[in-house]
Amino acid sequence: MKILISQNQYKLLKENTEEEFFKKALFKYWQRQLEKEGSVELDIDIANHMGYKTKYFSQINEWFIEFMGGWDKMLSETKKLLDRTFNTKDYDFSGGYDFRFYVDIIEDYEEDSYIRVYCKINGDGEVTLIMNNMETHKLSELEEDEGIWWEFSSEIMDVMLDILTKEITTKTGIIIGMIEFLIES
Repeated sequence: MKILISQNQYKLLKENTEEEFFKKALFKYWQRQLEKEGSVELDIDIANHMGYKTKYFSQINEWFIEFMGGWDKMLSETKKLLDRTFNTKDYDFSGGYDFRFYVDIIEDYEEDSYIRVYCKINGDGEVTLIMNNMETHKLSELEEDEGIWWEFSSEIMDVMLDILTKEITTKTGIIIGMIEFLIES
């Protein structure tokens, strides 16, 4: 007996089978990592090494969240991890930025697997213009110059996003979807 299916049906069947295969493989990999090291970190590159080319980064995050116990558990863990002050000096990827910040407000968007955070930067934060003249400027003073502030604020958000991705997303799977901040006086 033969069963005829269309090319679209075959493609759909193959994608679903392939997706399930990679999900199981990732769960197995994470379980081994947990047993061997006592903790698991999300490494999106592992999926690429396994040959899984996802169009959506969030798919692997959702699987990771599921593996780690679900959204509510990971959101609770995220809140614990965010309950501290972050210092750019603790990270080698912060460029010339030197400031401390903390997350003041968290809004969660479970349906999209991300959170939005509102941060406050300590008023004594500085930036050293590495590519320019090595001058150091207070962030609060730069904020007053609207002509150049947009560039610095964008870089500040990038630095905070990199830090929060390292400290939150890799440990919980929850994506930091949006950052807003203000500098305390």
